[in-house]
Amino acid sequence: MDPHESKLAWLLALAADPQPERIAETHGVVIGLLAGGPHQTEQELSEQLAGLQVGDWSSNRIQENLGPAISTLRSELASPDMDFKPLLPTDDRPLSERTQCLAAWVTGFLAGFGAGAPKLEQADSTEALRLLEQVARAATDPEDDDEVQEEAYAELSEFIRVATLLLREEGLRQSA
Repeated sequence: MDPHESKLAWLLALAADPQPERIAETHGVVIGLLAGGPHQTEQELSEQLAGLQVGDWSSNRIQENLGPAISTLRSELASPDMDFKPLLPTDDRPLSERTQCLAAWVTGFLAGFGAGAPKLEQADSTEALRLLEQVARAATDPEDDDEVQEEAYAELSEFIRVATLLLREEGLRQSA
């Protein structure tokens, strides 16, 4: 199993629910924890995830794959190519499902990031966090043009990707 398959298997086990929204939210929580406290140990991360009631920590599958999954997620966040992407449904899924998953991912990210209680010092980081709180309430409007909604979804997806990386950088500055 390659590192990305291992990461996905771990996230699916951690989500404990095959619903796309739950998987997206779980990924968001883990990424939020990693962004808010980038130098946490695996033990600290597992304790925080358990404290947030994410996953069944009595599961051997979760415990066994924790290290490889966290390592892969950290590598994605630290990539110099900035190729991190939130785990969201593909474009062939209905827009309403993708939007719900995007909102769930952001909700999870905010919970994970907040659990690390980082003190934001940069105005850009504070603004990004405020805007993420608004994105968490995202929904589709049946009266809007499909093309307009698709464009808005693409812009929101890119915004949360960049905001995540910005907030991770803030976390790195604080823990240095």
